[in-house]
Amino acid sequence: MNYQPFNDLAQEAIRYMNPETDWRFMHADCYTFYNLTTTNRYMTSLPTWEEKYHQPCFTEIRNFVKDPNAIIDNFTLVVANEHTICHPVRGYSGIITLEGNAYAAINNNQDEEAFHQTKLGMYRRMESHSPHLVRWGDMNMFGFDVSTEKPLFPGPRIFNYYPRGKALLWYFAIKDGDGGQYGTN
Repeated sequence: MNYQPFNDLAQEAIRYMNPETDWRFMHADCYTFYNLTTTNRYMTSLPTWEEKYHQPCFTEIRNFVKDPNAIIDNFTLVVANEHTICHPVRGYSGIITLEGNAYAAINNNQDEEAFHQTKLGMYRRMESHSPHLVRWGDMNMFGFDVSTEKPLFPGPRIFNYYPRGKALLWYFAIKDGDGGQYGTN
C-alpha cells in the first residue's frame, strides 16, 4: 500500500481544516472527508481532496481490501491523544495507523448469538487502561500491538482499537460493489 497520499492529505487537513468531533472517537480531533449515507453524500470542501487525493486514497483502500468495486462509505482522519476512547470498530471497516502506538483486539466470533454477546463485551472494554494485560483468548478474541503503516481490516469481524497517547490514523468503512450491507452490525 502506498501511504504517501494518506500522509500528505493528513498534513494538509491538520494545517488547513478545523477539527470536529466524531462519536466513534471520543476526545479526538477528527476530519471527515467523505461520508455516504442512504439519504445523502458528504464530501469535504478542501480543494486538494477532490483534485489530488480522493482517487489515489480510495484506489489504495480498494486494492487493499481486494474489491475494486467496493463503495467506501466513510473516510475520516483521526488525531488521537492520551484521552481518546474509541468505540468498537464495526465490521467491514478498517484503520490505517500512520503515527503513534496503538493496540487492537479482534473478535473471532462469527455465529450470531456469540457475536452479540461479544459486541456487548467490547463496548464494556472500550476504555481498558491496559489492553495488553487482558486475557483476550478467554473471550475468543486476540489482541496485538498495531504497527504503523499497516492497515487493519478484519472483514466482517468487529474490533477494539486503543491508541496509546498521540496517534494519527485514518478510519474507513466500505460496502460491497452493489451498495450492499457491509458493516451493518
